[in-house]
Amino acid sequence: MSLFGRFRKNPEDRDLIRGEDLLFCGRFQDAVACFHQVLEREPRNMHALSGLALGLEHLGRYDEAIAIYDRTIAINPKNSGILAGKAICLEKLGKHEEAIIWFERDLKLNPSALDPWVGIGRCLTRLGRTHEALTFYDHALFLNRNYVDAWIGKGDALFQQKNYEEASLCYSSALNLHPSADRVWVTLGICQNRLGKFDSALACFEKAIAFNPGNPVAWFEKGLCLAGWRRNQEAIHAYNHAIALDPACGAAYYEKGHSLAILGDDDGAAACFQKSRSLGVSSFQSRVKYHYIDGYSFY
Repeated sequence: MSLFGRFRKNPEDRDLIRGEDLLFCGRFQDAVACFHQVLEREPRNMHALSGLALGLEHLGRYDEAIAIYDRTIAINPKNSGILAGKAICLEKLGKHEEAIIWFERDLKLNPSALDPWVGIGRCLTRLGRTHEALTFYDHALFLNRNYVDAWIGKGDALFQQKNYEEASLCYSSALNLHPSADRVWVTLGICQNRLGKFDSALACFEKAIAFNPGNPVAWFEKGLCLAGWRRNQEAIHAYNHAIALDPACGAAYYEKGHSLAILGDDDGAAACFQKSRSLGVSSFQSRVKYHYIDGYSFY
């Protein structure tokens, strides 16, 4: 959703203009301060309330953002962007049932909007209601075949159903539209790995790393793929990258220990297993907790 649609109807307020510019530049904390200054003078200024809520949302302060969205909704209950903003904050907090209610309210006002269709799909996916979710993603794609978030969301729902072939097709469609989305390359690679297509999986993880060398999940998944091929020395190298980027990744320590044990380095393996236990990881199954399967959003 474009930020431009939410405010700047009154270009005369300098704090409002500055807050808006800071928001567009990604300086969310500074923008929040500017919007607070406007609201001290005009507590019901819709544009400042909208900007403040959006700034808080981008800072991850979702509860505070929802409180501001509620103030804004009380003034204008039919503002589509505000309804969507509250829905997204609820979704980020894991309150998916509540988020669906607000996405549905947005949809009633603007049934041709893509965001609420995909937002409801995401929430249904998180609730395990993947068959329902697919109908929402398909409708969004009916409205616009080039909507990347819909392809990713559909891929996530199919992934959850363990339909890795069709999920791969959806992720590939998303990447055709947005080739540099490193996290989508990771999800596609995981699908390929689950299908036993190790060459293809490894190529996907390499793509993800090329676009974003700082993605620890890509390195971790590359390690799992290499270990599945018994290329344990290379796998250890990948796990080391994951650990350097995310020292709290107990799963990477565990898998590194497993590879070291296969290579006969019992002391090194024991040290890794001890570290993984200290981070709350002690079983092979724990690796799934580190898989990236939540998709990618432009919001």
